[in-house]
Amino acid sequence: MRGAIVINESSPKKVAARKLLFAVFLEGVSVIAGILAYALTGSWLWLAIGVLGGLGFALPAIIVFVRASMEERNSASR
Repeated sequence: MRGAIVINESSPKKVAARKLLFAVFLEGVSVIAGILAYALTGSWLWLAIGVLGGLGFALPAIIVFVRASMEERNSASR
């Protein structure tokens, strides 16, 4: 029986892009939940909570993606 070594060839930028897509999905869910809560209660506060809660997912993912892109670009230029 031969052992196989699996090397993950995903670049940090691709990993960050996948995380960013998932964060955007979660942000959409948060905004939709805020819209539903607004529709049920009539309070704009729920809409704001949905948007700001969604940014809590997306903003860190955007930062990680930009940093990974910059690192990839810097390593490619060397």
